[in-house]
Amino acid sequence: MQQKQTILLVDDVEYNIDILVELLSEYHLLKATGGKEAIEIAMREDAIDLILLDIMMPEVNGLEVCRFLKQEPKKLHIPIIFLSANNSQEDIKRGFEAGGVDYIAKPFYIDELLSRVKTHLALRAYEKNLEVRVQEEVQKNKIKEQMMYQQSKQAALGELLMHIAHQWKQPLASLSSINNLSKTKLESPDVCDKDEFLKFLIKAGDIIEFMGETIDTFQNFYRPSSNKKSFSLTDAVIEILTIVEGTFYFDDIKIYIISHENENVFGNPNEFSQVIFTLLNNAREILKLRNTINPEIHIAIENQKISVSDNGGGIQGKSFEEIFLSCQLPAHLRDDASVGLYFAKILVEKNGGVITASNSKDGAVFTIEFLTWME
Repeated sequence: MQQKQTILLVDDVEYNIDILVELLSEYHLLKATGGKEAIEIAMREDAIDLILLDIMMPEVNGLEVCRFLKQEPKKLHIPIIFLSANNSQEDIKRGFEAGGVDYIAKPFYIDELLSRVKTHLALRAYEKNLEVRVQEEVQKNKIKEQMMYQQSKQAALGELLMHIAHQWKQPLASLSSINNLSKTKLESPDVCDKDEFLKFLIKAGDIIEFMGETIDTFQNFYRPSSNKKSFSLTDAVIEILTIVEGTFYFDDIKIYIISHENENVFGNPNEFSQVIFTLLNNAREILKLRNTINPEIHIAIENQKISVSDNGGGIQGKSFEEIFLSCQLPAHLRDDASVGLYFAKILVEKNGGVITASNSKDGAVFTIEFLTWME
């Protein structure tokens, strides 16, 4: 069963209210005999769909009531129809300037009153329905975005685990060699050289410490953080490279860094690291996919600005703006790279920066400028 729409009737003459109550009995009605009471009711009630408001009232008149409500974010959408015996053009103009949607002169014609009330209630019902639909769509998009964000995090986690596996491959092989050599020495009938054995233990300890530092770096990278602080872009990039260098070395991709940075930025270093991580991984995938000869990635750092470029042939098949809009693409057109770039854009803009893409003669160039991250 559909709920009745609510109308607030405001007039300092009770006889006039009684007439309106009689004519509008099919609706849910609220009554006020003064401007102050009208404001109190309007602020208290959440479901008012229309206000019929007399202009000429003592103390607080209708124009003042209207202006007050139009300054309240939660009440400004309520349509207000002025009722007044004073129907000069100047008064009508003042009513509309105050925020009224219509003006009915007293004494009013019943059919005219009912028709205008019905029209504005229909418009209000349509508006409220539209508001609900917009909120539903916003909520759907939030859920979709959260799902994609989780998907992006899982992909990033998989990439990180792969990089760590590559980072650990050589240290594990070294530990295995040290272990076998130590075992051979201990099982040998010859006298074991204590200094040599100690040297093996120290080397093994250094390798284990390196592997522990890799895990610490991984944990710091993936730990959610909302803290902003002053940090160096160059230091943050170098820290990321300590995670990924093994994988890039394995794929024979060379990375070059040029830094002219002499000022820190202010922002979330963890989120910045995730952006750079995404750009590096995307470049690596493109270089591998296109079998680029002598694959290279160049990172150039200035104050509040960094660019990541490759020689993989550039962005093809999409506009530079489109590659950041994964959530607006149909599911079958999305890929891991576009999802990653979408969230890279979100993280950069969240921290007051701008990320853009372009092509050079050799490949793609991604540039980040931190407009409000300056200390």
